[in-house]
Amino acid sequence: MPSSPGVADSAPVPAAPADWLRGIIIRLAVIGFGLLVLGVVLGVALVGRHGGGPLQSWDSTVERWYIVHRDGLVGVSKVVATWGDAALLGVIAVALTVVWLVAARSLRGLVPIVAYLGGEGLVFLIRTIIHRHRPLTADYPAPHALAGVHETSYSFPSGHAVAVTALLFAVLGTVALVRHWPWMWLVALLTSCFVADTRLVLGVHWFSDVAIGILLGLGWGVAVASIALRLPGLPASDRQVSHARGRDDRVGDEAG
Repeated sequence: MPSSPGVADSAPVPAAPADWLRGIIIRLAVIGFGLLVLGVVLGVALVGRHGGGPLQSWDSTVERWYIVHRDGLVGVSKVVATWGDAALLGVIAVALTVVWLVAARSLRGLVPIVAYLGGEGLVFLIRTIIHRHRPLTADYPAPHALAGVHETSYSFPSGHAVAVTALLFAVLGTVALVRHWPWMWLVALLTSCFVADTRLVLGVHWFSDVAIGILLGLGWGVAVASIALRLPGLPASDRQVSHARGRDDRVGDEAG
């Protein structure tokens, strides 16, 4: 009897789930460690462990340009800052995960939360090594700082740039690979750049913070999306199996 399309779309987890899961975790861990090393190396080489690295002159030039040209973008940048904050972004990632798992009955539903945790983890670990301070404009009432802006944690890399980019590329990238919609990658890139731009508008990050943040987030997001292609569906419920068998029987009767 041919397999039912309904059951095939929700293929069960392989016979040795422990080995399969271990392999997935190891691949993600290796990629995450590689991105961590890359972030630390770029941080030390380009921005300096405590700031003042080779890119500081360029970063300062960009900062001055944004102070002059940010009129009209401050309001929307504050909204993006709120929604891209680690806590609220975590809620969004959990909500997406739950909806995806329930609606698609596929382990690919874990993509949002894995992307979020990996992105935030990279930011946390890199900042334990790279202690770069933020621009003075990150903490009101400093000169040129915006009212309501108070960012005092370490600056490199930008948490918004890394985590939002990772989430976008993981989620939209998975859709792009599964549905064969390559334009979704472009949507993820443009949205990530917009979010990074809002951090410069608010004066809470240096340019290199967000540029390297996008690079790290992109790497993690693409890795999660690529691995997601190999994830099986959740085991079908008895009701689904019964429905699928009934459909197969009807197809067999019509063929006979």
